Amino acid sequence: MPKKLEEISRAEIDDLIQAAEDSKWKQVYHVQPPFGFLGAPTGFNYINGIYHLFYEWSSDSSLTETPDSKYIYHATSKDLVTFRSEGVKVRPDSLYDSANIFGGSLSKVFNEISYFYTGERLKSDELITAQLGGYMNTDGKIQKYASPLVRNNAPGYTEYFRNPYVTVIDREVVMFIGTMNREEFGRVLIYRGPSVENLKFDGELDTGYKVFGHLWEQPEFFDLDMDSVFIFNVRGLDKFDTHFWNIYQSGYMIGDFERRGNYFIHDEFYEFDGGFDFYRPATAVDEDGNRVLIAWMAAEESAYPLAAEGTLNAMTIPRILSIDEDRIRQLPHPNLEKMRGEAITAEGYFREYPTKLTAFYGEVYELIIDILENNASTLHIYMRKNTRHETKLVYDSEQRILTLDRTFSGEEIQNVDGLKRRIKLEENLQNLRIYMDRSSIEVFINDGKYTMTARIFPSDKAEGLEMVTEFGDCRVQLTQYPLEVK
Repeated sequence: MPKKLEEISRAEIDDLIQAAEDSKWKQVYHVQPPFGFLGAPTGFNYINGIYHLFYEWSSDSSLTETPDSKYIYHATSKDLVTFRSEGVKVRPDSLYDSANIFGGSLSKVFNEISYFYTGERLKSDELITAQLGGYMNTDGKIQKYASPLVRNNAPGYTEYFRNPYVTVIDREVVMFIGTMNREEFGRVLIYRGPSVENLKFDGELDTGYKVFGHLWEQPEFFDLDMDSVFIFNVRGLDKFDTHFWNIYQSGYMIGDFERRGNYFIHDEFYEFDGGFDFYRPATAVDEDGNRVLIAWMAAEESAYPLAAEGTLNAMTIPRILSIDEDRIRQLPHPNLEKMRGEAITAEGYFREYPTKLTAFYGEVYELIIDILENNASTLHIYMRKNTRHETKLVYDSEQRILTLDRTFSGEEIQNVDGLKRRIKLEENLQNLRIYMDRSSIEVFINDGKYTMTARIFPSDKAEGLEMVTEFGDCRVQLTQYPLEVK
């Protein structure tokens, strides 16, 4: 059985940190843990010139899913490009969280910065769940509140209720909590009150979705571009066509929130990402008033080869959100452009024989592909390519289907349903913006209307880029920037 953090010596910790630092797949510009298992973001906010990011964490890097015994880790940034590890901030060391912790949210409630989370304790061999919290002092430490904010789940719902998201609406504190009802269908409950210590159950959020997964996790609710956005993460959806192929789904609805009656009138549920590794996002408002998202770049139960190197998982890059009709667009935060080196550009036609782009290569870069003219039935883009490995994007022009194929992307990732992910575009492929790091790829499609995210683990020197078409040609403009944290 792996040791708890408190049982690991300082010398052992130093060795674990060094092993993680020496990993050949250590990311250059993504948030990673100093060592161990990085879980989902569970608190993200911009406060007094500093971005604060909290996430679930364990010292055990051999895990394939979020552990029962974990901590809440803290990282900070001034620019969303470089993050500094601030250490563990919430431990399972009090009466109400002694058995387990589930993260929640970091919120400014009136004049106090507070962290909200779920705790479990054992009582007569029964797990008792409560919603807990604490305020952040000037040293960045979390001082836990003495008593639970919500002691028990409401009647008609199971003991699974967790990940409280707390906000202030019209001078009233509002808490959203993910749960399931007694019929085991996912729901979100709402608690309200004049302060965090005086919250009362106010019913469930009425989305009209009576049967949609068996558990809803880590809800979040905010206004964006004059609309209301409801984010939630669903367990128990059946895959169909190109949708819901990962073990659990993260998505959103856009609509209008009617406070009286807790009605949410909305458009359909959309997945945030069409790739392999994206779950449980969290958002914050940046210094310029933009809504920024960061997500867990992992999937529950996926076994990544990084585990053997003492560190596991990473966050996505921060993405600015905007609304375009009934969809959210995601674009890389402009601060990431600070990492850009000198641009390499080219324009030309690709045809039915492979073209090696010898000037365009690398392991860590941003690549922009603008489709100027497409007469081909299929377009293939090979990245991180050598004689053994390649990560491939394939666009079927007739079906308007874009496929991310990691069949030969490197060392195999276990416990994943399939080696390809597909998304169906509502319009022709117009552009791709690709962020490549040593062991990940994030693809932004058609100005961020769609995204595809994946971990990849290729061998050293898998740096090549090739393009080829089937039945016709395609004229593109390429721009590549090497990326470096400066």
